[in-house]
Amino acid sequence: MQIFIMDTMLPPEGNGWTTHKWEFVRSLSKSDYEVHVMTHRGTELGGVTTHPIKFKEEYKLGFNFKFMHLLNILKNVRQCHPDILYTRNVSFALLAFFTIQKPKLILELNGLYEEHRKFEKKIYGKKKVLKNLKLIMKDRLEIFVAGKANGVIAVTPKIKDLLIKRGIDENKITVVPNGANVELFRPMDDPLAINDLRYQCNIREDAPLVMFVGNLAYWQGVEYLIHSSPLVLKTISNTMFLIVGDGEVKDELMALAEKIGVSDKFIFVGNVPYKKVPLYINMADVCIVTKKILGFGYSPLKLYEYMACGKPIVATNTEGFEVLEQSNAGLLVNPENSQELANAIIKLLRNDQLREQMGANGRKAAVAGYSWDNSAKKTISVFKKVING
Repeated sequence: MQIFIMDTMLPPEGNGWTTHKWEFVRSLSKSDYEVHVMTHRGTELGGVTTHPIKFKEEYKLGFNFKFMHLLNILKNVRQCHPDILYTRNVSFALLAFFTIQKPKLILELNGLYEEHRKFEKKIYGKKKVLKNLKLIMKDRLEIFVAGKANGVIAVTPKIKDLLIKRGIDENKITVVPNGANVELFRPMDDPLAINDLRYQCNIREDAPLVMFVGNLAYWQGVEYLIHSSPLVLKTISNTMFLIVGDGEVKDELMALAEKIGVSDKFIFVGNVPYKKVPLYINMADVCIVTKKILGFGYSPLKLYEYMACGKPIVATNTEGFEVLEQSNAGLLVNPENSQELANAIIKLLRNDQLREQMGANGRKAAVAGYSWDNSAKKTISVFKKVING
């Protein structure tokens, strides 16, 4: 079986999008099947055949680049004669209808445009009319492609439920959650390296450390952590908060910490190389995922990476995070309630045994069910089902 990944693969760059594609393809490459993937020049990954995008320098920006990108994908697909076309991009998925060989199309959905539209309308009201119209058009395209695809991968059960309500055949939708690289993200018994990193970040060895790792976007809810921090500090005054990552709301978050009077307790280190992220996570006592609630739920990489590193977690009580209660690996809260969030953090910081037990439970659950290798195996089962009819 020959599998062609139409999405452009890049090494992880501090966001879930590139990490997802890289790690999924890396795990897929361990199979006995022939895997092809689009890349930028200079990007290589063992075990797969890479197809660099070719375009003129003047096409790097704008519509011309997008058009040439699509032509590059279509050209390579036609040359390879794959059995399976796989993508997370509904625009790329349309190319499947222009191939002579008519390979089977598998569309992966990590969210739904209609639910994003509802969320943004709730946040911005009627301020972003043009973006609202674009999301409506993207939603129509997404549902059309999902209906035409031979198989659909939904990363949460809620996405599957919403697709069924929109008329997509239940029998061709399979839930496959995201995962973590459990070999890279693991508990580290290296106190010297951890203490050295604390020193570099200007954090005392004995200071309790609460950490967020990820893209600083509005849906991440990092402001909830900042709002709750004075309540944590009132009880455990030497607590420090480390924010790893960059994004559109970073400046707003830093200004909020300044306004509340806790800027000396918050350290923003920006993006760090992907392979160094596990060391940062291992430095933490408690890890945070206080996402805002979206209608399709979550299958967040950072949750599984925290778990794989053996760290206790405080997370939003919403669909996708129930694994924490099921495996007793963390605490679920309403992050909009600052006292509730603070109480959960304090409970974990005060109880070494509870943190250790929850961390061990999380590691066990991640290895058993939330690794990229597990995701790849489940996805290959979908490929076989589609090929065999």
